[in-house]
Amino acid sequence: MLRFILCATVSIAVTAQAALAADQPVVLEPSSAWNLNFADESCRLMRIFGEGDDRTAFYIERYGPGDGFAMVVAGKPVRTIASRDSNDEYSLQFGQYERVREQRATLGDLSEYKPALIMTRAGFAGDDEGETTSPPQSALAEYARETDPFAQKFSPDREARIEWLTNTRGGRTPLQLALGPMGPPMAAMRKCTDDLVQHWGIDVGEHAQLARRAIPKDNPGTWLNTRDYPLGLVAMGVQGLVQLRLSVGPDGVPSDCHIQGSTRGADFDEISCKRLMQRARFEPALGAEGQPIASFYRTTIRFVMPER
Repeated sequence: MLRFILCATVSIAVTAQAALAADQPVVLEPSSAWNLNFADESCRLMRIFGEGDDRTAFYIERYGPGDGFAMVVAGKPVRTIASRDSNDEYSLQFGQYERVREQRATLGDLSEYKPALIMTRAGFAGDDEGETTSPPQSALAEYARETDPFAQKFSPDREARIEWLTNTRGGRTPLQLALGPMGPPMAAMRKCTDDLVQHWGIDVGEHAQLARRAIPKDNPGTWLNTRDYPLGLVAMGVQGLVQLRLSVGPDGVPSDCHIQGSTRGADFDEISCKRLMQRARFEPALGAEGQPIASFYRTTIRFVMPER
């Protein structure tokens, strides 16, 4: 359901072909308004840049509150920087005030926009934003930090200063999207994710003051193994990525599994939910007074064929 549209359409300033011919960065201006889609399990903020063969889709998607998001940049101009090697890193910078950082991406398609760089753990700042230099004292501490559902350290003031995104790889000509001031669209995104959590039956105010988040009792990496890879998809060499949310009861046992996003068919979705419902167990979330309460846990599962 479309919930929010803002910003007027702006004409394109320079085409990808002209930029490459002049050995200059490819700068694409917006050719659509921002559109915010509020689904049952996610909030997606999307905009189109460029015209004609340069048309490029960009979106960020959140599956709950917090600083992180999934990000996609898709269109013909992406070919100049794209790599099929998932180990290759891309250099990203959101605006002149944020640092350049490295990010891995999966190559795919986004409907008619091809190719698509898919980044599942993106953010305006690096992964170390707001973290201390000391390593966590245990695996549980690491997972608690990664899955804190309301950790938002990147301030609205910093969001408002972001006006472009530059993406490149290995010294190639950078692709730059003229995002425009990100303050208003990100304010709408935060409102959307708060509404999303309330839609799940979660008290946003209560969760903002939790004494403890829901923490896995063991290593989530053991919840699925190679035997869980669907045989039919193994035979076809199909890989996939699943975003999901577990409803976690006060007893630490999952009560339901919700697919929030998926790049492939139902087989990956079904086995992910089935195994996590069987194997995932948690130290439950604790309210401000220390009482166990119902909460949720988000995770991303990648099904990757082994290298030969």
